[in-house]
Parts: sequence; C-alpha cells; structure tokens
Amino acid sequence: MRTLVAFLLGLIIGGVAMLFLPDPRRDELNAEIRTKTEALETQLRQFGEQFKDSKLPQPENKSPTASPSATPQ
Repeated sequence: MRTLVAFLLGLIIGGVAMLFLPDPRRDELNAEIRTKTEALETQLRQFGEQFKDSKLPQPENKSPTASPSATPQ
C-alpha cells in the first residue's frame, strides 16, 4: 500500500514539476534522469547475465526413492 501511495505521489509531484519548471531546467532534468536510467538498465542487464551463469546448489539426496516423510499415509 505504501508503495502505491509513493508511486502516485511521485507521479503527482513529477507532473506538477513538469508543468511549472521552465523549459531549460526541464530538459536538464530529463537528460539527468535519462543517464541514470541508462546506467540502471546496464547494471540490471549485467546482474541478469551473472544470475543466468550462476548454478543453483543441487539437493544432496539423489536417490530415486521418495523419503518417508513425503509418502502419503
């Protein structure tokens, strides 16, 4: 719920700022946000590549029989 409120508040503040800021300042903010967004996108892609290359630990019990606790009673 807090996340939704923060998102809506950010939209409202951003909309008001874009309406009342002069054009040069608005362009400056857009360029600044664009560079930060691109940096975050590249970091996210790198994280995704690292995550794809990582191997999950395998379970130790590799016997084909079911464990006693998993059998239905």
